[in-house]
Amino acid sequence: MGCAPGPQRVAPFLGGVMSNLATWFNPSLQVMQRAKGRSAVAAAAYRSCTFLHDERVDIPHDYRKKGGHVSTELFGVEGLKLGMEDIGTLWNAAEKAENRKNSAVARELMVPLPHEWTDEQRLLCVRGLSEMLVSRYGVAVMASIHRPSEGDNDHVHIMFTTREVDYQMNFGKKTRILDDMKTGEVSKLREEVCRVVNEHANANGSDWYVYAGKFSDVDASHIPTKHIPINSTQEFRELMEVENKEIVEARTELKRIMTESQEVTSQLNLALEAIATEAKKEPIAPIIEPIVPSTEVINGVPEWVATSSPFSEPTPPKPTPKKIQDVKADSSPSPLSISLDYRHAYQEVRKAYTKRNEVRDIARAWIEELKELEDDPPSPGARIFAKVVKGLGLRDTVSIYEEKIAKAHEQLARCKKHDERLTGIINYPERKRKYLEWQQWPEHRIRVADYEATLPDAPRRNPNLLANSRNNPSPTSPQPEPLNSESWNDVANKQQIDYSDSPYYIADEPK
Repeated sequence: MGCAPGPQRVAPFLGGVMSNLATWFNPSLQVMQRAKGRSAVAAAAYRSCTFLHDERVDIPHDYRKKGGHVSTELFGVEGLKLGMEDIGTLWNAAEKAENRKNSAVARELMVPLPHEWTDEQRLLCVRGLSEMLVSRYGVAVMASIHRPSEGDNDHVHIMFTTREVDYQMNFGKKTRILDDMKTGEVSKLREEVCRVVNEHANANGSDWYVYAGKFSDVDASHIPTKHIPINSTQEFRELMEVENKEIVEARTELKRIMTESQEVTSQLNLALEAIATEAKKEPIAPIIEPIVPSTEVINGVPEWVATSSPFSEPTPPKPTPKKIQDVKADSSPSPLSISLDYRHAYQEVRKAYTKRNEVRDIARAWIEELKELEDDPPSPGARIFAKVVKGLGLRDTVSIYEEKIAKAHEQLARCKKHDERLTGIINYPERKRKYLEWQQWPEHRIRVADYEATLPDAPRRNPNLLANSRNNPSPTSPQPEPLNSESWNDVANKQQIDYSDSPYYIADEPK
């Protein structure tokens, strides 16, 4: 249902007011499964920032000191009265209603809320969403509004049961319509969420609009970011954040290119229209002027008849030469643009080189962790005990060990993929050539430095010191040795440059 973050775009009319598409609106629907170690009681305690005791596994969950909680309310069918004191009763009953070790114990719909709205407006919108779920599926709902201490990420966690709940809190049949993707019920639920939110936006006088489809339906050039799972490791999260940052930067670059392309197309169309208009005003002169017979009469006979001879062909008139407009040849790139291009290639290589080193450091850490895991596998007794624990629906050490091994291999594969991509950037022949040109020839760096010194925000330098350092060096400063103009000596001088900081440097390579 969209991706976040992104710029606001024009959306359809809503109540006669042109609305803006809220591209940060990204609700998510997830299922809490017992096989993955999830607990409805623990999740409810965390969302409502209260103390709850999980009666099934006899584990307490205390989140009373957690910050960011605004309000929590419970909703049910008509006749079912629920208050804050019924949170533990409701979700313990939801856990007891499921007997299988891989049962789904709850569903959660997380919806972002506009920061510009008041607390009351957000609360009314959340109540509308909760009542929609109750009337549509007959479930019990707990809605908790959160607001982090920093930032404007207002959102609501709407937990609801996977079974129908009557007015006496008896759990009935499963709402399996939300499990079968073929029914399209999940898409319909998203549309209902957008409908409720848009109705409250219209009632609040807000000019933004949420959309249940993909942003590619609205903007064909939109590039979605990669999803980061909630249980990701710190290294994996940092790696994905870097990749998403590059995607966001690519969005900006793509938008700039499309804007420039539209401007160029517009200017070209205007130029073609102007040329067509001028062509209609001024008729094109014929290349060969037509022969107009003379009207002069000689001895009673027209001149063109009198002067013609049967033994000779008449001389054809000379055609009027066609006027050819001077066409200016395309100017070659200026030395400054070439130097700026070389510097850009140098910066790209250095950036890719730094990122590749970071990726390789992460890969080394995962290799060490994988080696430690492989050196200390579970014992045969632990594997036998794991089968007993797994039969009780609990997580065992062997499963945890296998998950760590699989995660290490997955991270190494991802690091290898990023390493190959960055190596391709570094070893691209044209970029590599520009990188070496920028590093070997100081003329490019001097030319760019002189250009940047003329910019309005450039730091001012003492012109006298600059003149002395270039044209009239001081007697105390070391004098540069004159360079021999012979070509072989220039090559020898270039070979004295230190390339140890280059991504292409090899330690045993002769300089």
